[in-house]
Amino acid sequence: MNDGPTYFYIDPHGREQGPFAFADVLKWFRAGYLSPTLGCRRSDETAYARTVTDAVVADAAMHGVALSALGTRTRGSDGARGREGAASGTSGLVSVPPPPPPPPAGRSEDEIAQCMERLMEVLDRVLPIVLEGGLREEFGPVWEDMLRTPPPWTLETTLRELKANWGSLFSTQPRRANEIQTLLDAAIRQRKNLAIAPGSQSKDVSNAAVCLLGACPKTFPPAVIEELRIAWEECEKIRAYLN
Repeated sequence: MNDGPTYFYIDPHGREQGPFAFADVLKWFRAGYLSPTLGCRRSDETAYARTVTDAVVADAAMHGVALSALGTRTRGSDGARGREGAASGTSGLVSVPPPPPPPPAGRSEDEIAQCMERLMEVLDRVLPIVLEGGLREEFGPVWEDMLRTPPPWTLETTLRELKANWGSLFSTQPRRANEIQTLLDAAIRQRKNLAIAPGSQSKDVSNAAVCLLGACPKTFPPAVIEELRIAWEECEKIRAYLN
């Protein structure tokens, strides 16, 4: 059993991971699971003042590990150059299972494009129903007089009408101006045949879709409510896939 100090590191997402035995950190570091530049601290330290590389090199002798056993990933570090030949001993590595494999690489641009295309199709199907239903309920036979653009609508014009009329149509629901604008920007990009960028932009669009559909009133006829439910579930699956 290892009674020595344990180690923590900051993962690429900014989360603290640990505590781990030095042997575990060294094994994962040598296998390439840990980036050499991740912040690292020992359990008796409070600040992440060192990188994983620095911690491995500086603390090797403390754990009975020869510098020659650290592998090529430490070569070139200031600590390694200053300590080469100064420490000796047998390896203190213990047999531990490797950490879980790193998460799969980010979604490819093709996968994200397919997700965004599907999400926009869902919105294009259900949001005109929401808009027309709200207008009919609020204004009755003269509902079309309230519009800037008469039906049939594209997704872009639907979102513009929702942006203009949301407050008067759905006054009891949270305002969703930011979400509508995010989706409107995406619809404009789609019209211009511009891809929605991977990363934060595609995630923002999927999050906005889920929030907007979740905020739609639940007072529509059952058939409309069912359409909303199906659309929300589809958008939620896409959001979860991208996040």
